[in-house]
Amino acid sequence: MRLSRRCVATAALGTTMALALGACAGTDPESEGDPADVDTDAPVTITVGNLAPTENPESRENLLAMVEEFEADHPNITVEPEETTWSSDTFIPMLQGGTLPTTLEIPFTEIQALIGRGQVYDLTDLVAGSEALSQLDPSILATVQDSDGNIYGVPYQAYTMGLVYHRGLFAEAGLDPDSPPTTWEEVRDAAQQITENTDATGFATMTTDNTGGWTLSTLSYAFGGGMEEVDSDGNATAIFADTGATAEALEFYRTLRWEDESMGANFLMNQDDIMNDLGAGQLAMTVNGADSYGNLVVNRGLAPEDFGVAGLPQSEDALGTLAGGAIAMVSPNATPEEAAAALEWIEFVKFQRYLNEDAAVEFASSRAADDLPVYPPLLPVLGGDVEEQYTEWIAEYINAPVEQFEPYTSTIADIPLVPEPPVKAQELYATLDAVVQAVLTEEDADIDTLLSEAQTSVQQQIDAG
Repeated sequence: MRLSRRCVATAALGTTMALALGACAGTDPESEGDPADVDTDAPVTITVGNLAPTENPESRENLLAMVEEFEADHPNITVEPEETTWSSDTFIPMLQGGTLPTTLEIPFTEIQALIGRGQVYDLTDLVAGSEALSQLDPSILATVQDSDGNIYGVPYQAYTMGLVYHRGLFAEAGLDPDSPPTTWEEVRDAAQQITENTDATGFATMTTDNTGGWTLSTLSYAFGGGMEEVDSDGNATAIFADTGATAEALEFYRTLRWEDESMGANFLMNQDDIMNDLGAGQLAMTVNGADSYGNLVVNRGLAPEDFGVAGLPQSEDALGTLAGGAIAMVSPNATPEEAAAALEWIEFVKFQRYLNEDAAVEFASSRAADDLPVYPPLLPVLGGDVEEQYTEWIAEYINAPVEQFEPYTSTIADIPLVPEPPVKAQELYATLDAVVQAVLTEEDADIDTLLSEAQTSVQQQIDAG
């Protein structure tokens, strides 16, 4: 990507807007000079976070090799990698102290709060100047935009939640693994049939380590209710106890748990527990990231032919399915030259294989040689012809049963993506873990009271800042 001088000039104006919003930002717009004088060919040094520690030598060496290759192709840009990773506890001190890397990887959950506080660079015009990044999928791009459509990050990895299931158990129970449930009532029926006809649990959900709240938020969206509302001033309000959708999702759990007895006997499960049970053929269905194939097959021993994934069932008033992933952000302290160089780096390190056939083939062939899964992106980040071209480049190395992904991929265009709660998402998830556990362990649990108390607690955490 070569950025035009016009783009950088306009980006400088965007930066001024971002800095005006954030008390923590350190760049003085007056010191930037005339944006028209910005020279993208001038020598510039950027710091990039997320260098793997020495305990992970292969990943570390891989990134360092990419730095060397990038600098050879961009002789005016010096890249200084460092091990800094995202942490809500250290982000503000680093920003205030001027030690935040020029670019850093952050989860989807954090970007809207950073935008609201003016703590991230406005990349709108820089992205528009990139042939590849200007093709970011609009639904995924929306996660890094403000209400005016300005762009504050580069989403490079995305997933949505889906119904992950064990095809072998479906067949054993007399169900068609090519026709997984498409409604919650069908999920309930399938869970009953599997429980009655196999030794496996029909359906289970995560309940610990914030995953219970994460999954409950997903079901709340699918049943038609949000978790938080944010007004035009950036003030967030927890709403999950008021919409009725979260209560409806918990009633769904209660029905399967206490009436149907199709949720097994373990109600303290984190993501590892759920994945292990699926891999071992002890669980037939759960709600999880639709990109679970590699984790289940490589790490949990699931036979490839037993992996199934489908679009998350949606009620009549559903908002969509929860979407998450990772974003590369640029520090608001960056100069326009540094921001332009950082975006060059992001495109190189995150999207090179989608833009260069040799890089695509190298990536796919090396994974195939290591017996690692190779398949097209389930949720393409880049739209248009880019992902289609990439799939053609790697076609001969694809080794995953992509036809088994069809019940999920066929729904992507129809189910809207809903971002995670924008403020204190992990705190919200942790609070709701206890609610999910109560519903699954206490037959007479008062769902309305539990949700009301949880909402009050979450609001207090939001208000505490």
